[in-house]
Amino acid sequence: MNQKREPIGPPPSRPTSGVQNLLKANRTQVVEPSTADAGGTPERPLERKQVTFYMSAEDRRRAKATFQGTSNQEMDASWSEFVTRAVMTEVLRRERVHNNGDQFSGGTRNLTPGRKLSP
Repeated sequence: MNQKREPIGPPPSRPTSGVQNLLKANRTQVVEPSTADAGGTPERPLERKQVTFYMSAEDRRRAKATFQGTSNQEMDASWSEFVTRAVMTEVLRRERVHNNGDQFSGGTRNLTPGRKLSP
């Protein structure tokens, strides 16, 4: 019963460009027609991008509870749609209050990470 066997080593490493990356690279961009906003802006196709941000745990809990409690009545298709509508409501308010209802120019540069150092 004393057989000589080769020790079993670690599994071979996977290449960095595995199936996951191939699938992601080959996905088609989601483009959906948008609805006209309250200001009457004509419809245009949307390019969807992932957005990541931080908020307090309590605000997040409250927002999730509101979404879960009202998504059927408000016809929210998803959490993303709920958050988008909330942000765009504030965007439209600020454009109306601070820019005569016109869109602000810019928005193409990266935002500075973190909070402002001065008010």
